[in-house]
Amino acid sequence: MIKHEDPLKSFIPTKNTKFIIFGTMVAINARIIDGIHPKEDFFYYNNNRNHFWRVLQYLMNPKLNKQDSPEKFTIEQKKEFLNKHGIAIINLVKEAIVSNKDKLDPSDTVLFDAYKKNNIRFKKINSKTKELIKTKPIFFTCRKKKGIDLLVDGFFQSNQLDPKIKNNIWYWPTPTRCNPYDRSTIWKNEMKLHTKNYL
Repeated sequence: MIKHEDPLKSFIPTKNTKFIIFGTMVAINARIIDGIHPKEDFFYYNNNRNHFWRVLQYLMNPKLNKQDSPEKFTIEQKKEFLNKHGIAIINLVKEAIVSNKDKLDPSDTVLFDAYKKNNIRFKKINSKTKELIKTKPIFFTCRKKKGIDLLVDGFFQSNQLDPKIKNNIWYWPTPTRCNPYDRSTIWKNEMKLHTKNYL
């Protein structure tokens, strides 16, 4: 068996948090696997196939149009961007034990299977972060499905959060392998449906 670990702490903006983004676990190329650290520094949404940071730039900067190219951020720039726009990021899973064949599998399906086998440990959050989850709109970077719902349930139970708060979560289509501008348009329209105060 192989142990995947997500060592990233929840990112909470230094000033006012406007909304929260939920994810499952850091990308495979950024995970600690059986105690072995990746060679390079990493942050949320580190995988090149994931256009999260491009989508987010289109989403938060109305001056960008389809012909513009979003910046390729350094880790420090990513943090500055999140602080500027009041965006928190929280991953749910701290640790997952999976079979050897899934050592390099980046899919959430592996996490779903580990959950069914009771091989998942969820991240613990502090009281400040709990208060944000209770009061701020939450967006998940994946459409809602049974496996995702079970991970959210497990995270909420592990942190003694009221399950009714799940009503504050909206499930976006994934930013993986997408057209960043088109995906940002979907995210923006759905944000308007979910909350009137997202910007």
